[in-house]
Amino acid sequence: MVEVAVAFDCHDYRISKRAIEGIVALVLAKEGISRGKISCVFVGDASIKKINTAYLGHRFSTDVITFLIETRPSLEAEIYINLKQARRQARQYRVSMKNELTRLVVHGVLHALGYDDKRTKQRKKMFEVQERYVELCPRVVSGI
Repeated sequence: MVEVAVAFDCHDYRISKRAIEGIVALVLAKEGISRGKISCVFVGDASIKKINTAYLGHRFSTDVITFLIETRPSLEAEIYINLKQARRQARQYRVSMKNELTRLVVHGVLHALGYDDKRTKQRKKMFEVQERYVELCPRVVSGI
């Protein structure tokens, strides 16, 4: 069984917990993961900058940070998503907020599964997988 917890440190945008659970469940199912716990925490610029600085040594805001806690016997991870950055990116890429949030949740889950985007080849592979899952999500995310 996969357990998904959703929490809000930033309340600038109404998000359906059920939609987030659906996105996480879809990605994990497609990746063959049947047991785990994923926590998605929606934050703002200040919170994610503090997390980024404290744990990764980067003194800037970002869109999503994933912490892998456990891989065996089941997957456990925490995903922090910056709602303010999501809104900026939605405008920049001319997509809906729902689409961008879906993308960031998928991206965070893929990081938890071991996908990496540090090198060009890795980033290309991760992006292809990410976009395939984003395309599958509209049925699941109607409530975002």
